[in-house]
Amino acid sequence: MKYIQWTIMDDDNFDLIVIGGSANGSQAAYIAAKNKLNVAIIEEHDFIGLPEHCSGLFSYSGLNQLNSMPPDDIIFNKNIYGANIVSPNGKIFSVRKSDPHAIVCDRAAFDKFLLNRAKDEGAKVYQPYKAMKAKRSNNMIYLDIRSKKGDTISLSSPLVISGEGIRGSIANQLGLTPPPKNKFVNAAQFYMDDLNEINQEMVEVYQTQKYAPDFFAWIIPMTNTTAKIGLGTSRKSAAKELEMVIKEHEILKNRCKGSDITRVTAGRIPITGPIKKTYADNLMLVGDVAGQTKPTTGGGVVLGGLAGQIAGQIAVQCKLKNRYDSNFLKIYQKKWKKEMYSNLKRMLLVRNYMNNLSDFDVNILFNKLENKGIIQDIENLGHIDNQGVIVKKFMRTLSLYPFYFRTSFKLLKSFF
Repeated sequence: MKYIQWTIMDDDNFDLIVIGGSANGSQAAYIAAKNKLNVAIIEEHDFIGLPEHCSGLFSYSGLNQLNSMPPDDIIFNKNIYGANIVSPNGKIFSVRKSDPHAIVCDRAAFDKFLLNRAKDEGAKVYQPYKAMKAKRSNNMIYLDIRSKKGDTISLSSPLVISGEGIRGSIANQLGLTPPPKNKFVNAAQFYMDDLNEINQEMVEVYQTQKYAPDFFAWIIPMTNTTAKIGLGTSRKSAAKELEMVIKEHEILKNRCKGSDITRVTAGRIPITGPIKKTYADNLMLVGDVAGQTKPTTGGGVVLGGLAGQIAGQIAVQCKLKNRYDSNFLKIYQKKWKKEMYSNLKRMLLVRNYMNNLSDFDVNILFNKLENKGIIQDIENLGHIDNQGVIVKKFMRTLSLYPFYFRTSFKLLKSFF
């Protein structure tokens, strides 16, 4: 058995180590470094943001809340007004805001923008280095990181913020339990050119258990002829399912006729909802590893980024008070839960409920949603990042009660 020798040098000792240099980790590092903490960021990939795991669809309000609006040169589309949601039988349910609600950007470039912002504040980036082993001793975390060439460096800090993603290896080693691995969907996304009849102001969402069980397919327009077309599924091969739905689904088939695939991305989307505990002695978890992603859509840049900024603020307080114990760090969980917990739990209920519905059930639900008052409620209250508000409204909408009663067993299953 090979043992790692933990040797500590002054240059390798930091006030804070952040694992993961993408959006959520960089938000934490930026806040801490801006407040003069000595911060190290560990990023395992050669190029930040690659492989790409996200659609790059972000709300204006979310980006403004994070003070993280990307520069114009990495934005594909500034004018997303809403979504056309397509039922299994092809009925289209449109929700449109009066003003642009979201942007579509280059996700890899967005991650680079956030990482560079943290670097500009003084954070030191180890790239490409992977966090391998961690141990806790004498109120310190000792972290072994390894480059692709096999070089090993040992770092130390009284505090680690882990934004390591769904793998959760370091979280496990330090006593926290990441999201269960059976609560993910596999996703694939094609960048496509020369598409037909693309409305560049509206995202398209396709609800179909036939092609995308336990999730959905999507079109996210970049221009009126280019888009990101993707699919999430509980089946193993998302790319094959995406190829199939493009060939067979009547609307998607027409959209993609004569088009070209210019890039393929793939990944896993967590739909677990938040984990029970996101802090321990000398440790906070942010983003996917904490379950801070929307179970309805898998998006986590805004909510995970907000949690990252909260963690960065707590790191500053830890330094000021010289407190790194779990009794002090529990304030992190209290703060992020206040911001998003009820929202995440309501979205998890919706995800579980939709996963239990058949395509036949969804077709009936879409007929119910044609009620003009319901559409107005969604347009007035609906929000990409705060979907829990409209969920709460739906649960109190009397006209939907017959549908809830008809699917009551499936609704009850959603709570467990």
